[in-house]
Amino acid sequence: MDNHLFQTKLANHKIFKDIKQSLCDSPETKLRNLMELQDDVLYVWNSVENCLFCVNLKHLEEHGDETQYQKLHFLSPPAFPVERIISSECGTRLCVWGSRGVTIAELPTRWGRGGLFESGSQTILCKSYSLDERFMYSKGEVHRVRWHPKSLSHVLVLLSDNTMRLYNIALKSGPKMVKSFTIGPKPVGSLGMTLLDSFGDSAVDFTPTPDAEHILILSGNGDVYIMNSDFLESKRPLQIRLRGPLPMYPPADDNYGSESCSIMTMGAGEWSTLVVIASASASLYHCLLLPEADKENGDGYALYVMESVELNIVLNSKDDVPFAYPVHLYPCLGNTYACMHAGGVHSVTLPIMGYLKDYAMADENEIESILSLISSKSSTARHLVCTSEREARPPLGLVLSSPPLHEVLILCSTGELITRSLEPYILEETLFRELQLKNPALDNDDIHNILKERQKLSFVTIIQEILSREVSQPILNMNKTSDPEPKELLEMLTEVTVKLREQYILRQNRANSAITSKTNALLGLHQQQTAWQTELQKEIQSVELQSSLLIEKRDLAEKRQEDIKYRCSAAIRALRSSSHKSPAELELLKQLETYKEKATQMQTQTRALRGHVDSHIERIKRWQDEYKKKDIALGKSHSDTISSILQQQTNQISVLIEETKLLKDQLGVV
Repeated sequence: MDNHLFQTKLANHKIFKDIKQSLCDSPETKLRNLMELQDDVLYVWNSVENCLFCVNLKHLEEHGDETQYQKLHFLSPPAFPVERIISSECGTRLCVWGSRGVTIAELPTRWGRGGLFESGSQTILCKSYSLDERFMYSKGEVHRVRWHPKSLSHVLVLLSDNTMRLYNIALKSGPKMVKSFTIGPKPVGSLGMTLLDSFGDSAVDFTPTPDAEHILILSGNGDVYIMNSDFLESKRPLQIRLRGPLPMYPPADDNYGSESCSIMTMGAGEWSTLVVIASASASLYHCLLLPEADKENGDGYALYVMESVELNIVLNSKDDVPFAYPVHLYPCLGNTYACMHAGGVHSVTLPIMGYLKDYAMADENEIESILSLISSKSSTARHLVCTSEREARPPLGLVLSSPPLHEVLILCSTGELITRSLEPYILEETLFRELQLKNPALDNDDIHNILKERQKLSFVTIIQEILSREVSQPILNMNKTSDPEPKELLEMLTEVTVKLREQYILRQNRANSAITSKTNALLGLHQQQTAWQTELQKEIQSVELQSSLLIEKRDLAEKRQEDIKYRCSAAIRALRSSSHKSPAELELLKQLETYKEKATQMQTQTRALRGHVDSHIERIKRWQDEYKKKDIALGKSHSDTISSILQQQTNQISVLIEETKLLKDQLGVV
């Protein structure tokens, strides 16, 4: 799918015109994500009709405006305000949840030419069920819901009372809570819950590691806990071992922020895991999760903070953000993730991810150089969309399009869909690595050599480094019905002018100087190469002249060689004709003539014998025909006599034939 599909067909689709009314009727400024993309189907939650709107992107790409969106109504609709939508990996279930409940919906089957639900019906009913509806609605708040990393039929729910609940949703009798885990001090009453939140002792988020072997749990005070995720495979009663808080190096007085709100992991199973921790003040901490070597049992882990990133979130002084966890993290590519907050959307690129991959594939003599590169280049944050106005209006949805060209789709509070692409050079590097690693014709050494070759610094990389900006100009999504104040316009114009001078004009001048210097160097090389080319042309002409002379000499030598060969042959023939025969040669010649005469005689005798045999055979056939005509029955004695005579003649003929063949073989007659 190309970018044209998202920017024109999808952005102008009727689904966003109809969903706009539900967004306007829900003025709540709490950070939500009401959009999900799975298996080329885009889902959007309609809070007015309390149902899901969905559109098939493949069908939209093929048929355009003829593609209608479908409505998925739940048999048991959620009785709480929906804040997030998550889809299972297989795409057969959807989970809609908010701070007051969790609802699981089983999607209907897709069939037909376009792969639509129920072959394209406008309204579809879906089987759904809520998880502990009464308890979650009245007793506590839901902080986070995720699918279990090793199961498609289990859901993990993190509650505000410092408990995590595991539900099995694949039972015929309905969902069932398998186990409840305590992950911190449990509050008593609403006052105790408030105290836990104020001191940051309540868990706010959790995430599985890339290898799906562990689960990381984040508390509001920045503490991170870890536990194994293989409790589904154990036949014994679930015994969860919660370890932590994990030590963070280098240590900090405030434990890297006292208002942590979100956690996410990046990486793969074969190399180190990178942990991203976000705080309410829009600070991001990039940490490496590594095992501790000084632990006796060998199962201890620690977080090593590599860098921190401060997001440039522009909020009006009149903004009163009424929610406690204002940053959501979404993984995009292998080295890029997105941050959704009250001021819009940022994308953060981590060069350290590429160095970690190179470190995992490097030889021993290359490890030190790669380790020095890990901290040489810091991460970059890019402001994609800015939604800050006189009041906080955070986006209401963020999804990542399907590969190979990833696009970030952002649903604004006005119902407008904005498409932003990631950095082109990051996409080029990612596509190159994916294509090379997926090529089965290349072995590990070839792939390593290709990646090593790509590490060489090119002039394009230098220009990209010069033009790379520390800040970015986002797309402003402002309310078109009301004009901004002159003060806001002046501040915005001043800020844009300063950024234009510092981040654009100055860098372009530096790039112009670098290009001019490179051009002058290339001109010098071009002049030198032109001189070399002239000298080479002269040498080529002299070589061609020598080649033509050598060709003439070769032709003359070949002609003389043919004359010598002809003279040698004539001399040999004359020598043979004038020479006298030796007595042995005369005797051999006499024998050959004798054998020739005998062969001629034998051939004559053979022809006579063959004629005699043919006449005998013809006579026998004639006798047999006459006997048949006469139909005279001979006696047994006559028959035996005739048979014996014929047998004797046949034997004689066979002997003659064998003698004839033997004589032919001796004389060599064909």
